[in-house]
Amino acid sequence: MGRSPFNGRLWEGFGPDPYLHGVASFLTVKSAQDEGVVTCSKHYLAYEQETYRKPFHVDDVALFPPNPISSDLDDKTAHELYIWPFAEAVRAGSGTVMCSYNEINATHACASDPALNTLLKKELGFQGAVVSDWGGTWDTQNSALFGLDVSMPGTGFAGRYGNFFGAELVALVENGTIPEKRLDDMVLRTLAPILELQNVKTWPRPTFNQSDLTVPTNNVRRDHYKIIRQIAQEAITLVKNDRTGGRGLPLAAPADMASLAVIGQDAGPAPFGMTACGSGGNNCLAGGNNGTVTMAGGSGFAYPPYTIDPLAAINAYVAADGPDINQHLENYNLTAAALQASVSEAAIVFLSAFASEGYDRANLTTYPNGDALVQAVAAVNKNTIVVLHVPGAVIVEDWIDHPNVTAVLVAHLPGQESGSSLVPVLWGEVSPSGKLPYTFAKSVSDWPPNGIVFDAVPAPQANFTEKLLLDYKWFDAKNITPRFEFGLGLSYTTFSFGKLSLQKSFKADSTSVQPTAEPFVKLASDSGKSMYDVLYTASVSIKNTGKVAGAEVAQLYVSFPAAEDQPPRVLRGFDKLSLKPGQQGTATFELTRKDVSVWDVSAQKWRVPKGSFTISVGASSRDLRSEVVHAFA
Repeated sequence: MGRSPFNGRLWEGFGPDPYLHGVASFLTVKSAQDEGVVTCSKHYLAYEQETYRKPFHVDDVALFPPNPISSDLDDKTAHELYIWPFAEAVRAGSGTVMCSYNEINATHACASDPALNTLLKKELGFQGAVVSDWGGTWDTQNSALFGLDVSMPGTGFAGRYGNFFGAELVALVENGTIPEKRLDDMVLRTLAPILELQNVKTWPRPTFNQSDLTVPTNNVRRDHYKIIRQIAQEAITLVKNDRTGGRGLPLAAPADMASLAVIGQDAGPAPFGMTACGSGGNNCLAGGNNGTVTMAGGSGFAYPPYTIDPLAAINAYVAADGPDINQHLENYNLTAAALQASVSEAAIVFLSAFASEGYDRANLTTYPNGDALVQAVAAVNKNTIVVLHVPGAVIVEDWIDHPNVTAVLVAHLPGQESGSSLVPVLWGEVSPSGKLPYTFAKSVSDWPPNGIVFDAVPAPQANFTEKLLLDYKWFDAKNITPRFEFGLGLSYTTFSFGKLSLQKSFKADSTSVQPTAEPFVKLASDSGKSMYDVLYTASVSIKNTGKVAGAEVAQLYVSFPAAEDQPPRVLRGFDKLSLKPGQQGTATFELTRKDVSVWDVSAQKWRVPKGSFTISVGASSRDLRSEVVHAFA
């Protein structure tokens, strides 16, 4: 989910908001399985740090505590935050769910009866298999009885990762400790997704072990570059743009520019090749310059077939009639960087940060030497533009208010089409339309304390005392002004919002591939049977009031009645409209029963609270343009 911005695997998820995360989980699972690929939704549950995850059974207690980190959280927080995205994955039909390395309230996640049997399999109605993370099994008997169906990697690696299941499982079934019907259940849950999807598609021959260049490969990419480029481009987020005196973005046409500086190691190619450092540290930032950062590290890393770095794309774009490109692809020689910037009409500084599975981020700075590099360039160039390739939030306070830093683009981790996705945005062929899926703070201390636990104790514990207040909800509840708020994303054009409308419009759930069994308290005269029945539809008109085409992502936020223990506002919808100058469209949001419910711990059911709700719509979590007050119960 992203409880802490320091989380090394934050980049693998969809952001710290459960609604946003849930929508992305649903669409990812459904689209993959529609193509005949069984999905594995992970990591269940509350896996929020790499430090002390202890996946392997290594007896060196000087380096590892005897138990992994325990994520200690209450029932309400679990339901309304951490289970929410998994509920969406389940109702999308996910074939498997992976249990995580951590403990949940002092019980191993892969042997937690409440988490696996009660919540996942009974309450959510999950019918697929629960598979352990690699080495996440700690025993056979409890894990099998309490919900684990597949242990990975079994007895591999000489049992170093846990010599569980296998022969031990057979023996426990034979002596009656584990009922035979439980074994049948494990087999059924494992085979059912495969049998369900086996006739969906005829698959091409797969390539095994992409990192071994001696293994024959099968090129199945076709025109995948198009969607890769589109995703990267639509994710680019403009968070600052000062157009005073013709500065900022978009840049002038290449024929109208005499010179442009391209600064920073993140702008260029990998001097030692993209695979030089392996998947664990693929950008080599710890050891030196390995060029532009396109993705982060760990098991989620994939070797790209090629990479179009920003400098290559810029050179290709301006080649016919463009400006001189004054490049400096190194971050420590500030004198040389400043020299190139001082003789250029504009300067683009590329900064990066890195994250990876296996460890949490040590800081939230751009490196190496990123802050000093921007300051050196901005001191001599009045149109300094910064592009960030980052796995999450970074601190930008050392330079963000510098009068010569005119524009900032957060390009995130764009993948192999990095440069080709960026160039049309720089020159205004495409207006940026991305929105931040997390908050940029002004200081590390602005986030909740104790996000990553480093206590070297036998049984480390992470107490989720912030409860529901993740990311923007924490900033809102504590009246902390962020640097860039959740949902922020500027454009080269402007948009006006009309008056928000809310209409009762019951529609039975028709989207769930696998209906969940989530319990809820029915409303009066309620004939619905699902948490995902649509109760109301909200809509708002949006007009492009600027001079260029653009896209706006309208966001719907819900504030619950004051009597409920809830954050000030929560995201409950978003709709993207592409509009030409002067064109008007309507953004529409369907509010389901779950969208306006809270988890009632006493009743152990979802409940629509009585009282007044405030429904707001706007361009970000802090730029709300219209609202409606309404009572749903």
